[in-house]
Amino acid sequence: MHYYKFNIGDYRKDTGHLSTLEHGIYRQLIDWYYLDEKPIPAETQVVARRLRLDSEVDLHSLKMVLKDFFALTKTGYAHKRIDVEI
Repeated sequence: MHYYKFNIGDYRKDTGHLSTLEHGIYRQLIDWYYLDEKPIPAETQVVARRLRLDSEVDLHSLKMVLKDFFALTKTGYAHKRIDVEI
């Protein structure tokens, strides 16, 4: 999928607690998920490399975003809302 509708109100309501770094990570993960139309890989090192995250702060932020918005499944980190839209 190369296009998706983005509801700013819903996004702000759900992400008001995120740091600027976490917002960037989350938006990149959302884009990745829509583009590939499948869950984010379970191996966080693979994810960190693709998003160019290398510091401990970056990796901690990635793990927090995955924990807050995705569910770890057999096929990777799934996102309920994105799965419905795909």
